[in-house]
Amino acid sequence: MIHSESRQIILSIVGISILIIAFVGISYAAFHSSLVGVGSNGISTGTISVSLKDNSDTISISNSLPMTDSEGMKLDGDGNVYLFTVQSNLSPNSTLNYEVSLQKEESKNMLDDNLVRFYLEKYEHLMYKSVLEPTSYVPLENDSFLGSKKGSMVIYSGTLTNTGDSTELLKDEFKLRMWVSNDAVIDSVSRNFGVKLNVVAKAI
Repeated sequence: MIHSESRQIILSIVGISILIIAFVGISYAAFHSSLVGVGSNGISTGTISVSLKDNSDTISISNSLPMTDSEGMKLDGDGNVYLFTVQSNLSPNSTLNYEVSLQKEESKNMLDDNLVRFYLEKYEHLMYKSVLEPTSYVPLENDSFLGSKKGSMVIYSGTLTNTGDSTELLKDEFKLRMWVSNDAVIDSVSRNFGVKLNVVAKAI
């Protein structure tokens, strides 16, 4: 039995030119970033279901300047992190393998892949622990075994297993942060970077 589920969340990083050029004779750009969710969604067949659930509404960092990885990893609070849950209603003695990926959406004046940083933590043993160190967007060269598409970036691969005698709801909870790399050059050009957050899964 095979199931796959994907839904999209828009993550955008937009350069904003501050209109002080005429007054001081220099150009300056800050960055605006936002990640917006659209609620829970899922797909189910028989006794197995997979869903991706939003626990946060948005990430919104207005006029954010490029920052170091150490600074980005510490971002916290409303508007600075994105919480989501991958959950599955598993039948007895079944296992589900899944991947969480980011799919870049092409647009004009995009930031280079290496100038956007992502950091993912997973909730384990009553605390969030790093499962993806700060990294830039690295696209897959081919579709993955589970079905993440060529050009997307897998940020986590996981397994949910029910060894019990009855159907059980299992879940993994995550915290995603993103920021503009400290290597980004500030200029007068407005830039953007958009991705969709997807989950694909297969029961074995």
